[in-house]
Amino acid sequence: MAYLEEWALLERDHSSSLHGAIEALKASTLRLPVVGAIADIQSLKDAVGSAVDVMQAMASSICSLLSKNEIRIKTIVHLQVEEMNSLVVEIADVTAKERALLEQCRDFLSTLAAMQLENAYITTKSPTGHQQPDNNPDNTHLKPFSSDLQ
Repeated sequence: MAYLEEWALLERDHSSSLHGAIEALKASTLRLPVVGAIADIQSLKDAVGSAVDVMQAMASSICSLLSKNEIRIKTIVHLQVEEMNSLVVEIADVTAKERALLEQCRDFLSTLAAMQLENAYITTKSPTGHQQPDNNPDNTHLKPFSSDLQ
């Protein structure tokens, strides 16, 4: 919002300067020394020269204003690009963390599924339904998980 407010101030200054230049040009052309069909050449030359000087000053001022605006616009765009880059980096970090958490969740679910399978196998093989000591530490007695056990 600060940039929009700054733009409004620049626009107001520009409008004020332009209005002043228009009034100066009007005043200089209205003072042309014309009497009937006769004009004082020197005064006419001075008035036109004055008008040209005002127009050159206006052109210089406008070029300066355009240059300042261009710099400000480039600065604004640069800041917006930097902000966007910062957000993209943040999104990439969050995505990487999310991926790591999802992989960890997958590992936990795999471990849980293996534990449930082992528990189901032990309870179905035990005559009392209680767990028996594990005489096979390498878990070769485990069968692959299938949906028909559920």
